[in-house]
Amino acid sequence: MSQKYLLLAILVTGIYSCKKEDVETLNVVTPTEQISNNYFPMTIGSYWVYEFDMHLANGTIVDNDIIDTVMVIGDTLISGESYFVFETNKPSSNIIYYRRINEIGEVVSQNNQLICPPDNSYSNIYNSHYGFSGLDTTYHYWEEFSGLTEVNNVLVDSYECIQMTAYHQAWPSFGSALISDTNFFSSVGMLQRSHGFLSGSKQVGTLVEYHIE
Repeated sequence: MSQKYLLLAILVTGIYSCKKEDVETLNVVTPTEQISNNYFPMTIGSYWVYEFDMHLANGTIVDNDIIDTVMVIGDTLISGESYFVFETNKPSSNIIYYRRINEIGEVVSQNNQLICPPDNSYSNIYNSHYGFSGLDTTYHYWEEFSGLTEVNNVLVDSYECIQMTAYHQAWPSFGSALISDTNFFSSVGMLQRSHGFLSGSKQVGTLVEYHIE
């Protein structure tokens, strides 16, 4: 009887030791925190519908009632980085572009240009470059971001937004034209998109519908 109990004790001790060793050698993986940008939501299947009108240089607004949809159609790897793939038909047909959120929460393009900051602390000039289609070196393009502002929209009374204004200065070849396109980034996406022309007119698209996956 004593030998039977001794053998049982050895077996129990061996099993306990194995389980203890397994627990001690187990590697616990901590989930990686997902970086996001509150002013530029991106998920595959999300879309934003805009109604475009023409704003003439003299201040007249022409109701074009042109509808365009921006949709996140997938994702892809570019130079080892994961980007969301966007599709739109403005300012021209069948445009595909790419966006990702970098390690500090900025939304950037595949050329690493800043698209949307993570907060309202950005106030310098960004994406500044010269040249018009590689022909006119006097053409200057740059973007500036403003602090948080309240923007009214047809979907709700108002949104807290980051304002981005893109400036196009073309001189002297284009008559010293200075065009500004203003976009507003909110918690649901861009409330307003605009595309300027050297004539001083621009198409302004207002968000009228959206869906975020």
